[in-house]
Amino acid sequence: MIMMGSWMMRKYILLIGVLLLGSWITFSLLQPAIVYSKGEHWKVVYKPRDGGVTDSVGHPWSGYIKWRGLMEPKVLQVDLVMDGDLVNLFEERDLKKDANFDGRTISDSMTFYDGPDLGSVQAIKIAWEKDGKKHEEVVKLKMYKRILIPFF
Repeated sequence: MIMMGSWMMRKYILLIGVLLLGSWITFSLLQPAIVYSKGEHWKVVYKPRDGGVTDSVGHPWSGYIKWRGLMEPKVLQVDLVMDGDLVNLFEERDLKKDANFDGRTISDSMTFYDGPDLGSVQAIKIAWEKDGKKHEEVVKLKMYKRILIPFF
């Protein structure tokens, strides 16, 4: 009888574990997708915020463009690639250290608020200067469905 009770207890613990894991996976899959794209020098991230009291839509977005190198670049321009055409997102005057660029990350709550329209925006093109040389990189945007959201 004692062995039978121990076996039943393990069965219930396993069932509870499976239910919790299933609930976690279901919750994760129901969350909006994120954009996480990496180029050689830059990373682009768009993700939904929680939609607090001050937000006017259900799932407003936040986003940033991050430099992946060690030495800080001087960003000259950031453009959206929309249906093969370039649409200006930021110019050098918008990317000063006291504005939208902290030396590593380009962020602007108004610019990234609506999120990416991947039906028309295929990539982001970044032009920068480093060590006296001008560089450009096009980072293609990719949407990812979140499978397992961490608890923290």
